[in-house]
Amino acid sequence: MKKNYTVIFLLLYAAAITGGLGLSNLFDSAMFVGTGLGTLFLLCALLFLGKKQKGPKTQ
Repeated sequence: MKKNYTVIFLLLYAAAITGGLGLSNLFDSAMFVGTGLGTLFLLCALLFLGKKQKGPKTQ
């Protein structure tokens, strides 16, 4: 059974953005870190989506 990591990385993207917004009152750079992590997770989701699309085509 193949795991779909795309969904996991999309959820991590949303969590990073939300965490950055939530912690922005405590830390000055929390939103920058949250946005950076969110972008990284979004790129990972796109990478795994591309790998899934390149798989063997069934007819």
